[in-house]
Amino acid sequence: MPRGFEFTIQQGEIASFAADVVALKHAQAFHGADRAVALALADGGTELSSISPSVGDYRYLPSLGRIKAGHVLFVGVPHLSLFGYQRIREFSTSVLRILATEAPDTVHLAMTIHGPGYGLDEVEAALAQIAGCVEALLKGDLPPRLERICIVEISEGRVERLRAALEQKLDAVSYASRVPTRWAYRLHMPAQHDTFAHKLPHNAVVETAGKGSEAKPRAFVAMPFAKDMDDVFYYGIQGPLHSAGFLCERIDETAFVGDIVDQIKKRIETASVVIAELSDANPNVYLELGYAWGRRRPTILLVQNADDLRFDVQGQRCLTYERIKDLEESLSRELQQLKEECLI
Repeated sequence: MPRGFEFTIQQGEIASFAADVVALKHAQAFHGADRAVALALADGGTELSSISPSVGDYRYLPSLGRIKAGHVLFVGVPHLSLFGYQRIREFSTSVLRILATEAPDTVHLAMTIHGPGYGLDEVEAALAQIAGCVEALLKGDLPPRLERICIVEISEGRVERLRAALEQKLDAVSYASRVPTRWAYRLHMPAQHDTFAHKLPHNAVVETAGKGSEAKPRAFVAMPFAKDMDDVFYYGIQGPLHSAGFLCERIDETAFVGDIVDQIKKRIETASVVIAELSDANPNVYLELGYAWGRRRPTILLVQNADDLRFDVQGQRCLTYERIKDLEESLSRELQQLKEECLI
């Protein structure tokens, strides 16, 4: 039984990433990276219907040189609207269990990030994915020759953010040690297998991510999914929310496939707080804010220039800001005050 493996996150495109196996989800349709790989295989003569597993099933096949990895594993999972943190954790565990049987000689496995494009908190989703791998290690249910698991992400900014966030988690647990020469962690079993679980602190990744994610307070962020708003979201909004103990969720309306209005409504209805960024008077953001008010959800309004406010919102309290640092500080104070008043 393997005693451990190296875990890393690298920037790149999954189709051009060298590995023994690329493992992808099939959420009863092809999306994003799994779609790109599936189409590459189809160009080589593989029928898409032959690589479209139902929930709980899988397809393991050679890439035939259509992508850089030698083999591809498609694992059937539920529709994206149901593929939450717990399912992400289960996906990772399933991948390693399947490869233990189908490809026991796998040394290097590559996967992609799941969740951020369809509304999940990027850090919590990544932690759930790691937790599934650690769970497989604990059970000894993984390829015996496995040496490396690499998460491949095309966005350089997301790679940097996830690395910084994961360092805080992995540096604190006994089963992870930093590789000194590059960004990677060695996830390993302690000497006594039967005491592994007892050596994990209660806040360890394997104890919480995925399994306990749905119980954590969530914030839904209504704002345009525009490149020039990335710093506002990731540093001005997501940072304070994480520090306050909230999962930070928003839906990319250009990337989501399915009934996006229904999903937005569900996330607003179950959010502990809704944060609406009202700069440029985006009509979709106003629609989401109106629904949040209608459902009596606590809301925090943000705007860079008060002159951008429209309709009755002009009479509502808004946090105005010029710099990202100003937003970070004022939102942190607002969240703390609302928590002290038991409003969120």
